[in-house]
Amino acid sequence: MESVGAVYSRASSHIFGDWNACGKVMGLAPWACHSWKEQPEKLHQLQIKTMEGCLYKDDGIQVHYNGMVNTPLNTKYAPELFDEETGEIVKKRYDFDDDDEKPDDLRPPIKVANEAIALAASVQNDLESIVLDFVSHLKEKSGETNLCIAGGVGLNSVLNGRLVRELGFEDTYIPPYPGDDGIAVGCAAFGLYGNKALPKGKSTSPETTVPLWSSPLSPYLGPHPSDFDIDNALAQASPWLEIEPISNDERRFEIMSREIASGGIVAWYHGRSEAGPRALGHRSILADPRKKGLVRYINNFVKMRESFRPFAPSVLVEYAHEWFEGIDSKKANVSPYMSLTAIVKEEKRELIPSVTHIDGSSRLQTVTPDAEPLYHQLISTFFKQTKVPMILNTSFNTLKGEPIVETPEEAIRSFLCSMGSIEMLVIGNNIVRRKQASIRKLLGEKQPKSGFITPHSNPKRAGPVLFRTESTISDGDVNIQTVTKVKMPDRPMHDESKDDGWFEVLDELEAELLGICDGTVGVEDILEEYNPVIEADKEGESAKLDEVFFENLMKRLVRLFEYSFISW
Repeated sequence: MESVGAVYSRASSHIFGDWNACGKVMGLAPWACHSWKEQPEKLHQLQIKTMEGCLYKDDGIQVHYNGMVNTPLNTKYAPELFDEETGEIVKKRYDFDDDDEKPDDLRPPIKVANEAIALAASVQNDLESIVLDFVSHLKEKSGETNLCIAGGVGLNSVLNGRLVRELGFEDTYIPPYPGDDGIAVGCAAFGLYGNKALPKGKSTSPETTVPLWSSPLSPYLGPHPSDFDIDNALAQASPWLEIEPISNDERRFEIMSREIASGGIVAWYHGRSEAGPRALGHRSILADPRKKGLVRYINNFVKMRESFRPFAPSVLVEYAHEWFEGIDSKKANVSPYMSLTAIVKEEKRELIPSVTHIDGSSRLQTVTPDAEPLYHQLISTFFKQTKVPMILNTSFNTLKGEPIVETPEEAIRSFLCSMGSIEMLVIGNNIVRRKQASIRKLLGEKQPKSGFITPHSNPKRAGPVLFRTESTISDGDVNIQTVTKVKMPDRPMHDESKDDGWFEVLDELEAELLGICDGTVGVEDILEEYNPVIEADKEGESAKLDEVFFENLMKRLVRLFEYSFISW
């Protein structure tokens, strides 16, 4: 299909092997303006034309596929990714950033990544040129002073920012779901108001009068979990969680803000979920916009994604014009759904580096007290502490291929699967932290004041467990490699999307420990059962070996706890 959106998707397939990774293409394109010390030249010379022409003339657009007909970049062999001796993959294809806080770790893009950057920049530039020309023509021909954008291309926030800044419309409206997901809302609206045969203001049921919306629909159209749903999900995962109920909003936001300002990562789950692809504060991961190193940290350890990808700020609407170019202070709520990119003012960029992209831009969300009172209150609390009226906001998901979390159970699973990279989960009125595996509780401990000895705890499985053993024999190799995998659907961290839910244990000992942890067996019983019988030649030798075995045993029990297979 030779449409601007289809060509953009083609570039997405060529770079990432996914036609629907257009957001990555948009985030990759601005890197063409950057240069590294080891690579002083910029990438403009690599760019080619992907499409050109005019959408409102008979000739239409002409697509130049020559840049996307060779071997896809996502499968192209890149020797820099592999260790020369072992052949193992040691680097990701698009693993680069400009984090000058760790200059020794900086690496310029490899050759294939340079080619990807150049293609992304080309298709982005060509998209902007063609669409700006098209919309400008429509504005002149129609005389309209307002603009409404729909269609998948409406998710291109860089293009949207230019449409708002450069074409002089009085108002621009971009729904939170301009792509295919918004069709459902459009169909519902047409069913209510689109039948011209009915009297104005009537629905398809003549006896029912339906008032027209006085303002755009809220983006928060998802299911609303009840307090019971949240409490039930927390109770099921309570052996692995520290839960602190705090019903006072002001107190809860104070704790959240302090955690964020100290460099911590906070996941926030509340109210109805967002419709559309953007996290708008109800299913979000939040962090400090002032700390540049968080870009690398969140990408690598929280989101498990490419290091070049930028993060967006959620900004108090009343201060947006002070931080971003082209924002009218009288109508500052230009981007309530994180729909457009604005340029960060030059003097502000060093203050908010983790939400300022490589080209000085930010895909911002403006937050109003009327539409989002709780989110506005949280950011205001952060503003009072830091003098920065915004917060880093990215979607709440931590597993590869996982969409934004929907249910309380999914929120808890995603939080636990972050393996501590997210310090705090705020869900409903609860502040939740990850519970550490207490060795003292497992072994029993003596209370310092009373001298009372707390009895030991018996480790217990989270539910029924399946075991599977796999063996592989390499060609010409007599060595057989055997791995044991387990599957436990009842555990809070069970992930069906990864290897059909199977989890590889360390060794046979770990698998056997999981098998006997039924809540009736303590560590002493396990030691008595598994402790190897040793004939010591020297005094104390057996005790030393016993200590090694004990450490290995505890290591495996702690690991099973951390992955929510067992609790105590």
